[in-house]
Amino acid sequence: MSFSTFYLRWIFLPVLWVAGFPLEEIKTENKSFGLIAGLVSRLECSIDSPNVSWSRVPSQSLENISGITIKDHVLWFLPARPVHSGKYSCLRREGNDTWETIYTVSVQNETCPPKNREQDVMSTKEFECFLPHIFELDPGAQVTWRNHCHPLNVTHSKFFPVNRSPENAGQYTCFVNFTFEGQNYFAAQTTKINFVSREFVVTKPEILLPKEETFTVTLGKSFSLSCQALAGKNDMGETSIYWYSDSDSLDLNYSQNITFKDGRKYMQAVLSISEVTAEYLYTDLTCMVQHPAGSDSVTVILIPASQKERNFWICFGLVALVFLLGAVAFLGRVDLVLAYRRVCPSAAGRSDGKSYDAYVSYLHGDQLSSSSAMTFALRFLPAVLEDLHGYKLFISGRDELPGEAVHEVVADRMSRSRRLIIVLTSQSCAASQTDATERPLVSEYGVRLEESSSVYEQRVGLYDALVKQGLKVILVQVEDGVEEALLPESLQYICRTRGILRWRQNGGDHANRRFWKYVRYHMPPAQKR
Repeated sequence: MSFSTFYLRWIFLPVLWVAGFPLEEIKTENKSFGLIAGLVSRLECSIDSPNVSWSRVPSQSLENISGITIKDHVLWFLPARPVHSGKYSCLRREGNDTWETIYTVSVQNETCPPKNREQDVMSTKEFECFLPHIFELDPGAQVTWRNHCHPLNVTHSKFFPVNRSPENAGQYTCFVNFTFEGQNYFAAQTTKINFVSREFVVTKPEILLPKEETFTVTLGKSFSLSCQALAGKNDMGETSIYWYSDSDSLDLNYSQNITFKDGRKYMQAVLSISEVTAEYLYTDLTCMVQHPAGSDSVTVILIPASQKERNFWICFGLVALVFLLGAVAFLGRVDLVLAYRRVCPSAAGRSDGKSYDAYVSYLHGDQLSSSSAMTFALRFLPAVLEDLHGYKLFISGRDELPGEAVHEVVADRMSRSRRLIIVLTSQSCAASQTDATERPLVSEYGVRLEESSSVYEQRVGLYDALVKQGLKVILVQVEDGVEEALLPESLQYICRTRGILRWRQNGGDHANRRFWKYVRYHMPPAQKR
């Protein structure tokens, strides 16, 4: 027929284009094969697709070519001849897609075919004449073997025994004499045998991390997960590591790197998720490390952080914040209290009925007129508390009126004071020791009327502080030599519970700044005047 498929195609293409039909795109692939004249060979295009058509380029039908037949969509040369050299086209269609494979065939007049298989042999074993399609046609086919195309005296079997030896390496060809549709044919196949030393061991890779199966993530936050693997021995650079997911909607981004340590090869693939969305939750994310010798994989699942865990960390943070604020408040309580008094000053009047902010008691008399206690009580204390901060003090030895009874004045002024400031010196310990040897006290406050006024003041004040609990005591030490063990038990109790404020007699304003701060802290808020 003069009009072949080739010409029909070029005739109908312009017609289809004019009619408005879209032109079908054909995907083309090229392959080359070398065949041996006199041996049966075949070209396999696709056994899975039923829509397969063969032709000889350019678009020549194969029906009238002798020695070529098509069986189950496979092109057979029975046997191959020099006239069969040329190009053959296999066109297969699957749905709307069309593929074309063009085979360039060269038929040569040789005895043995070139190598078309390769096999590594590491021990004594046997390998097979790999022509399964021939043995399917004739299970009783006869086999002969050749080494480098030289005949071998072996039994007629499709399995050939080999011994692991470098001398036995090379190309082995099996010739098969078989019968097909009443005709006798020959086919051949050549295998290259490589013998490998026993010490050359190839092992499969192994994933080291991660070991866990689930990971807790937070929606909207970024997340990264590292997959680490140990490559097998002698991997020859054929090991690959990657992340993948069964979900088509996820596009996993990961980076790879390779490190060597102690002669071993370590591989890493870091999965990076810029923002965790609901699509990532409860979805299998698999890390795969692959090698021809074997593979290993681990699958992880991302789960959202539970509300209980989130609430736990919130509560933990709040508790930690409270403890931190409490520690700051405790360490800086003095500054905080003084700052609060400056910001929110107290009212001018008070409802407690007191006339004085503090009663100041110290050892005084003619023989002690120059003592450090008197200097502190009459000079430094009023200069700071009264003149600078507006406190109202009753200082023994300064504020009594002439002719007043000492004991009556002490009891009255003490009852109208909010604090009792006791100034301690080394003489305080001596006075307490002297007083301890005297007879019991007989006044309403438990003291004798004949004892010194300062000792009497302290006894009355301590009685109010410890028994009546209406007066707070501030102990001030103004010189060295004050031993707590030598003080009266009542003062020792005050020392243990409230402490002693130490004033540096020879220190300047800067050295006693902390002292005055604590004195003001123990004092009540100053009244506006």
